[in-house]
Amino acid sequence: MGNPNDHVRDDILRTLYDFHRKSRSPKSAARGIRELQGKLRELGHKAQIVSHNLDYLIQKGWVVEVTIDRTFRTTAGTVQNSEQTKYKISDVGMDLLETASTFKRSSLPSTVNITNIQGVTVIGEGNVVNTNFTDVSRVLDELKRSFTTSDQLDDSSRLEAVADVESLQSQLQKPRPNLPVVRTLWKALEKAAVTSGAIGVYERGTEFLRSVLGA
Repeated sequence: MGNPNDHVRDDILRTLYDFHRKSRSPKSAARGIRELQGKLRELGHKAQIVSHNLDYLIQKGWVVEVTIDRTFRTTAGTVQNSEQTKYKISDVGMDLLETASTFKRSSLPSTVNITNIQGVTVIGEGNVVNTNFTDVSRVLDELKRSFTTSDQLDDSSRLEAVADVESLQSQLQKPRPNLPVVRTLWKALEKAAVTSGAIGVYERGTEFLRSVLGA
């Protein structure tokens, strides 16, 4: 089974994305914790679960904190400062949900030691995908991020897994991807997903592929 928190995190990110999409200004895109918890409560998530997973998303860069300086006058007539913290989806979070964009830039560092591996070319994230595979492409970006940062994979395994991801992304750019190749490449990623702790992401991608490929 995948990480049960992934479902909560996905709902949080999509809720913040919806706030951002409907906002009239960058400032109004940020929302307070109570408003966010209220929206997530409608989806069945308790407040403490939302807070726990929101903190994780902030630490990973999917969500950013926005601090707003405010002042208020006390009954004694003095003016006091009172900061308010709100939250909004980051550019990294929007890239994850939107996937394809001319303006998307990869911020992943190169963590593959290629000194003793011959014939290696590290290429960037593919941004153009067949619209039928948009959800799968998002998963591939997550998997590649997990593979390149995992200390559980040796350099050779990491390189092989990233190469398979790149090959899949190339297939998904085609109007008519070679589906047997897609299935084979996807199956090959399972071991690396397990080793790197990204099996939950992999299983989510499996469901997306099944809905598209019908198998």
